[in-house]
Amino acid sequence: MESLHPSTTNPIRAELGEPLSPGVREIIGHLCEGANPTFGDVLEWCEARGDCSHAVACPHCGGQFVIDEDELVELQRWTAEMGETMACGVRFN
Repeated sequence: MESLHPSTTNPIRAELGEPLSPGVREIIGHLCEGANPTFGDVLEWCEARGDCSHAVACPHCGGQFVIDEDELVELQRWTAEMGETMACGVRFN
């Protein structure tokens, strides 16, 4: 996973019974910390043979985090469980 900048303090906690991966914690920290929490957009692009890649784009800074399929599922799960409460996460319509 590629990242924008490391989060030195991350108060976001995994409340789902299993810990979040470091990359997912970094994305959630980026989207949820600070005065303006936000929901990142999930971008997907696929090759003709069906291989797809995903990224999360921050609407505030325009930065992107490239993620794998497991991280996408983890972000979707965290957002479904905590996104409304925290007012942040990812959009996955």
